[in-house]
Amino acid sequence: MSKMKHGISELEWNDYLDGRGTVELRDRIEAHMIGCLECWQLYERLSDATRELVEASEEARSGLPLEDRRMHAMLRGIFSRIRSGPTKSHIEGRLNLLEGVLTPFCGSQAALSALHAAAQKSPARSLDRVTPDNWAPFLENLSAIATAMCGATFAGLIRESGQL
Repeated sequence: MSKMKHGISELEWNDYLDGRGTVELRDRIEAHMIGCLECWQLYERLSDATRELVEASEEARSGLPLEDRRMHAMLRGIFSRIRSGPTKSHIEGRLNLLEGVLTPFCGSQAALSALHAAAQKSPARSLDRVTPDNWAPFLENLSAIATAMCGATFAGLIRESGQL
C-alpha cells in the first residue's frame, strides 16, 4: 500500500478526507501530494468514492424515511451485535482484510502462508480455528512474521488492521 510507503497512514488519509485532520496533517499531506502523482491519484479516487457514498446515502435517506419505532428496533439489533462481541463472520472479515494488506507487499501465496503460519503457532493451530478468544496470539504471531518480511512499520500496519 502506497499509504505507508509515503509516510501517510490509512487513519491519516481517512482523517484528511473526512476533514477531521489537524492543520499540520492537512499541510503535510497536501505538501506531499504536490510532488507525488501516485498519492494525488489515490486522493482523487478516495475523494470521488467518498463523495459518491455521501450522495447515495443522502438520496437513500430522503427516499426511505424510517419510522421512529423501526429505527429504534434496528438500533437495538445493532447494539446487541456490538455487545455480543466479534462473530465468526467478523473474524473472517478481519482475516480477509489482513490478507488484502499483505498481498500487495509480498504476493498472494506469501500472504496466505504468513496467515497460516501465524495460526499454526497460535493456540488456534489452524486458520479456520481462529476465534476471538485466540485472536490476540494469532495477531502477535502475524505481526512478528510481518516484521521479518517487511519491517517494523509494516508490522504496525498489520497490528492496526487486525484490531477486533
